[in-house]
Amino acid sequence: MNLKDNWKKLHGSKKTFLNGVYASVLAVVVLAAVILLNLVVRALPTKYTELDISTSELFTLSDTSKNLLHELQTDVTAYYLATSGQEDTNITRLLDRYADESSHFNWQQRDPVLYPTFAEQYEGASTGCVVLTTADKYTVVSYSDMYDMDLEAYYYSGSQEYTFEAENALTAAVARVIRTTSYQMYELTGHGETSLESDFTDTLENAGVTVTSLNLTTTGSIPEDADSLIINAPLADVTADEAAMLSNYVEQGGKLLVVTDFTVNTPNLDAVLSSCGMTRQTGLLVETDADHYPYGYPQTYLLPNIDANAVTAGVSSGMMIYTPIAQGILHSEDSEYTFTSLLTTSDKAYSLQDYTNAETVEKSKNDPEGSFDVAVAAENPTTGAKVVWINCPNTLLSGTNQSVSGGNAQLLGSIANWFNGEQTTAVIDGKSMSAAGLSVPNAAIVGLGLLFIFVVPIVCLIAGVVVCLIRRRR
Repeated sequence: MNLKDNWKKLHGSKKTFLNGVYASVLAVVVLAAVILLNLVVRALPTKYTELDISTSELFTLSDTSKNLLHELQTDVTAYYLATSGQEDTNITRLLDRYADESSHFNWQQRDPVLYPTFAEQYEGASTGCVVLTTADKYTVVSYSDMYDMDLEAYYYSGSQEYTFEAENALTAAVARVIRTTSYQMYELTGHGETSLESDFTDTLENAGVTVTSLNLTTTGSIPEDADSLIINAPLADVTADEAAMLSNYVEQGGKLLVVTDFTVNTPNLDAVLSSCGMTRQTGLLVETDADHYPYGYPQTYLLPNIDANAVTAGVSSGMMIYTPIAQGILHSEDSEYTFTSLLTTSDKAYSLQDYTNAETVEKSKNDPEGSFDVAVAAENPTTGAKVVWINCPNTLLSGTNQSVSGGNAQLLGSIANWFNGEQTTAVIDGKSMSAAGLSVPNAAIVGLGLLFIFVVPIVCLIAGVVVCLIRRRR
């Protein structure tokens, strides 16, 4: 081997060495980049790295929850009690979304095996629950609060169908632990009023409102701790003395919610509302716009527009309010009160004047038409008085509320929050855990059958023949 061959060999070895070094350095750089990218991705909020592709958007927070978390000024810690390896990923993912929305919210898992005495610190805590704490308060959200089983479906068909109620339960719990003030609402009785059912009392409880019955005939006065009053569809009029007490309460800055039945004659109660600048629009409201009453139901079963304002701010977007059998409300332009429309008909509605004798709801030439107020809020900026009138007796009934998936309860909670100066209402729809069935229209069955049984196989066969011919020619 001569000198030239030795030089070539040495030069080749050096080149190989340099290539190896270059490859090693490149591998280290790529590995470092991958690790760095992984750390960056892990640092990003889960709402950017984990897309919610569930059909019912199980892990997508509502605007109500987001608003509450964005306004959070108190540190809230959630403890999820679950054995390691047996966590409910639905709950952990949802807690991640809460933590993403606010730096004042964080959560930790507590394994009962590793922390056997942890649950003893909190009354009602057990495996599967979430305990939300602040510096001086706590509340427990049980597993059953987060998963609601449809008992009717279970008893009739034996199927176990669940609704994921975790967001509503957790947001309501956050609101409870950060709330520094509780509110007292008195529910008037003694005139055949409809008592609020659990749909509505639970909503008010989430909003920090306690409901207590009040009979003015026996008590003789409105309690001093009354933050607000509700009169829900009385079947008889209040007495003159009771009307005087109600008027005096409002004049001194009180908050009053009145739901009336226009088929019941209540001149004394009407006088209280009239002193606030509101009177009845005579007649029965009838809708002609098919988008404003349920399909297959009478045109008097209204699905009114929900006007966006501070009073209805707690009603989730996309929700509906149901007001079957209603009457319009008029308000005075020269009143000392300012008025806000809450629920309105379409501009194609009319008020049937002679509804007691009419055999059909067909419009007559004397029936006024246009958009009518079904619910109105009146506020006196001088005294601070706030009055809401809903002229439909069926608004705060459980059956009506369930027909629109809780929309009417959301309206009540939103009104209570407006009375009390709150900004958000913890009322969020549950999300079905049942898999949505895929149904194929009959008209598409034949076409899809021909496509997948004949067309697709023939296309694949022809493509294969073409590929074979091309390869043979090469």
